[in-house]
Amino acid sequence: MKKLTLTTLTVFTIILGIQGQCIIDAGINRNVCLQEIYDGPLLQGEAIEGDFVQFAWHSEYYLSFTDDYFYASSMLNDTTLLQPIIEQHYEETVKYYLTGTTSTNETCTDSVELNFSDWIFLTQDKITGKMPEDTIQLWISAISFWPHVQYEWSPNYMISDTTVEQPLVWNDTTTFYDVVITDSLGCSVTDQTFKVYVTISSVLEKDEVDLNIYPNPVQDRLSVLTDLEISRIKIYDLNGRLIIYSEQKEIDVSKLESGNYIVQVESSNRKSISRIVQIIGY
Repeated sequence: MKKLTLTTLTVFTIILGIQGQCIIDAGINRNVCLQEIYDGPLLQGEAIEGDFVQFAWHSEYYLSFTDDYFYASSMLNDTTLLQPIIEQHYEETVKYYLTGTTSTNETCTDSVELNFSDWIFLTQDKITGKMPEDTIQLWISAISFWPHVQYEWSPNYMISDTTVEQPLVWNDTTTFYDVVITDSLGCSVTDQTFKVYVTISSVLEKDEVDLNIYPNPVQDRLSVLTDLEISRIKIYDLNGRLIIYSEQKEIDVSKLESGNYIVQVESSNRKSISRIVQIIGY
């Protein structure tokens, strides 16, 4: 058996040392739930080994409708930090790439994929009056862009099934029904409380949200009228795909196919209001 000389071992050591001078970790693939999205999730980069002098995050999203590209610079608060804040994302699953550069100009790259549990909360009247002998159906107003896998209605009082999306209720006293919805990422939200009053009237009045999206139906240009300070407007199809992203209150929708779309208006304080709009294509 041939023995390795000291010189050979030294060369191997140098080679291994060079190869090990640049190791970087972009973090583990993970799901990001709604509260973390609101709080501002962090990318979890880590410098494992190397004399790093520079870091850079990269990502890219193409919006076909407007023929626009969005990059990490518009998604992160600082692309040069190991753990930047994700301020915006434009699709349900985003892949980020972290590149580190050492003092000897060596580079190494790692990637991480994040699934974002985005939800739309439709503005609907969920205050309903009924006669004691009536049976009515409940519905949800929270929609995840991932499949719903679980419903948990409470209280379990005069309700047909606490585990379905639209149970029947025949409550004989005023009852406030809540539902927790869980999507396929394992993320949960509590939907707007459904207030079922036992009354002699059929429907109770509720104050309207100060938001007007018009015209509806629309064919050419959609306008948003509100006193809210708008930061962005997003239009999704009913499959949860982002179709239009705009920071203007008037949007050209003439290129969209006919159908129903979800218009989500986000205010500067990160609150959002959503409405369903019908678009009539040419």
